[in-house]
Amino acid sequence: MRHSLRVLAIAAVVALCAARGLAQETGTLRVTVALTDATGTPVPLPRVVLLVSDNPATGEPRRIRTEANGTMVVRLKPGSYIVESDEPVGFAGKGYAWTMLVTVAAGKDTLVNFTAANAEIGDAPTPQVRSSAAAQAGDAAMVLSKWRDSVVEIWTPTDHLSGFLVDTTGLILTSFHGIGSATSVEVEMTSGGDRFKVAGQVVASDRLTGAAVVRVAAAALASPKPMDLSCGRTEWPRVEYNQDVTAIIAPMLSEKDSADGPVSKVTSQAIFADLRLKHGDSGGPVFNEGGELIGISALDEDAEGRRAPDPWVVPLQQACTTLADAIKKTAGAEPPSTAHLPIDPGVKDASAKAGATKVQQPPAIPAANFDITLMTPAMALDAAGQNGPRSEFGNWVDYIRRAPPVLIVRVSPQFEESFWRMLARGAAATQGMSLPPLKSFTSNFARLTASCGDAEVRPIHPFVIEHQVPQKTGVIREGLYVFDPASLGPQCTTVRLSMYSEKDPQKADVKTIDGKVLQPLINSLQ
Repeated sequence: MRHSLRVLAIAAVVALCAARGLAQETGTLRVTVALTDATGTPVPLPRVVLLVSDNPATGEPRRIRTEANGTMVVRLKPGSYIVESDEPVGFAGKGYAWTMLVTVAAGKDTLVNFTAANAEIGDAPTPQVRSSAAAQAGDAAMVLSKWRDSVVEIWTPTDHLSGFLVDTTGLILTSFHGIGSATSVEVEMTSGGDRFKVAGQVVASDRLTGAAVVRVAAAALASPKPMDLSCGRTEWPRVEYNQDVTAIIAPMLSEKDSADGPVSKVTSQAIFADLRLKHGDSGGPVFNEGGELIGISALDEDAEGRRAPDPWVVPLQQACTTLADAIKKTAGAEPPSTAHLPIDPGVKDASAKAGATKVQQPPAIPAANFDITLMTPAMALDAAGQNGPRSEFGNWVDYIRRAPPVLIVRVSPQFEESFWRMLARGAAATQGMSLPPLKSFTSNFARLTASCGDAEVRPIHPFVIEHQVPQKTGVIREGLYVFDPASLGPQCTTVRLSMYSEKDPQKADVKTIDGKVLQPLINSLQ
């Protein structure tokens, strides 16, 4: 027995030494690509394709794109390498290309800064010779640098989208298709390096124009820099077939970025462009090649997500119609609160915590009309990867996939017939199966309030999951509330959850939970 343990110990030491040796056999190449605008401000260039080849070349070069912050990091074996741009980058009417010979040392960082000082400068690439989005990355970066803080994140109970400030009174334009039926939202903004979130009110939402307007308090704007729509003009910015356009996006739990693509069709009601947008990105401003604002990015998505979203642009003249309506409605009206709301503590990939210490089964707690499930992002991610109704998280799958360490409270309505069985029956109906009539549920979820002892705790996100049930009117709604674990920590001897239904929105279904029940979950997040 001792001999076996000794062999295992030696093997472990050998494996550890091998791993350390492997780490020491590589070095790290860090490349930053940035140019300065007319004001002298450095502008990081995203999505620039760089080729990394060993010197002398022994094979095809590695193709690596810079991130949204203009940087790229790659681990390489020690040796000599050639780092070069795949094609010229258009920036302020000129084209910039780079080639540099670098030496990577084992266990060390090699830093490379591509700037105008070490670039080969020529004419900007024309649309006819561009072969990738990287060629126009510079111009897109200039637009992003100029308007970064004017673009905001908008969180509705059921969706996430971008928006942009268009008036110093606190008016924000966004997409109708992202706002939907929401009347109140939360608006997350940045000012320099600061990030904060305030309440927003939907003051106009027009299906015909495709635009919506959200209002925040003007006093909540740290350094307002609205985009001028010049709605009274007689001529609008030109947009032509195959012209490249750029959208600024504020992705969920990520840095602001831009998305580029050529125009495929122009009508009076919509501009269709091959923009690289995904769910949660729409609602931001879109610019033509001259840097002129031309409209609002939008996504055409089906409710069941059976096809890829189709990106398009709400023309500026359409947006102006909705904005004029919003200005009339807000004249003399009381603005929303300026109080800052809780924000996510940081951005992490929940999948990275999947192997961490955690509670095996999410605690499930029944109340009078609702079932409560307490979970971490890792637990939610595990559930999303399984088959069955509990894998459904509506539009919030991307959130739990990237969520920071937070505590999630899922509130599901109880049914005379099981809630999950009802959803299963609904899914079967879509396959043409004849099913008996479904029994009705007792209470559809409306909202939740939480208290640590007697003190109310505000959630970071008051999410709602909506389930479309075939052959039934309306939708089934669950609550998916996200809390900072510190707000429900050991200081809470009891946690009180008050749940309200759509049927009886003034009467609370109250459940008091011993604070000790939450501690294993909170400890697993540390």
